[in-house]
Amino acid sequence: MGIFENMRKPKGKLGNIQLKSMNKEHTPVALWNLMHLDIKSDDIILDVGCGGGININRMASKAKKVYGVDYSIESVKLSREVNEEYVSKGKVEVLEGNVLSLPFDDDKFDIVTAFETVYFWPDIEKAFGEVKRVLKPGGIFLIGMESNGSDNLPMKISQKLIDMTVYNDEELTQFLENNGYGEITVYLRDAKNKEEIVKSNGEVKRIADDYNHRAFTDKLVEWMTIVAKK
Repeated sequence: MGIFENMRKPKGKLGNIQLKSMNKEHTPVALWNLMHLDIKSDDIILDVGCGGGININRMASKAKKVYGVDYSIESVKLSREVNEEYVSKGKVEVLEGNVLSLPFDDDKFDIVTAFETVYFWPDIEKAFGEVKRVLKPGGIFLIGMESNGSDNLPMKISQKLIDMTVYNDEELTQFLENNGYGEITVYLRDAKNKEEIVKSNGEVKRIADDYNHRAFTDKLVEWMTIVAKK
């Protein structure tokens, strides 16, 4: 399996290296995504497509418990290692599983997150419905992505090299609405103009953005966070 194929479902030593690299490289955008999430001390959270487990670690410092699920056993192993202390305390649990058939009961989670992963979901509308199933009424689904759409050069290259689909905010919003989610808010980071674009209830606002964590993609793409309520 080549380096680009391995990004979809990391395996073996190469997969382990890639996961550790993504933990580091995706930190700026993940921290920005998390700025739009209000985690409470009694929240139970699920991170779908948990990758290298670093976002589980960040959320576990605030939440009551965080579960992770990934269909890559290498991701499951590393996520458990990264969160070893929380696992030993019972605050983190990481399972192998598929987003189309999550191994959890209905109405279990206060929050479900998906960082840099919906690109790889095989049937995204069905997957959004499965996420909704495991969310409690009024629960929050957060999607974090490093790009809003495929019309920029980095994403065009990525889609040719990797088996992935890059969606824009309008497409994702429609998929969420088709599954009955409400109160959908889109946050786009325009790093060039140091602004954040907020789309909600048909309105678009621009607010100053002083976020200072730098990344390679800063000036090339619009980072995106979508928050929707069950």
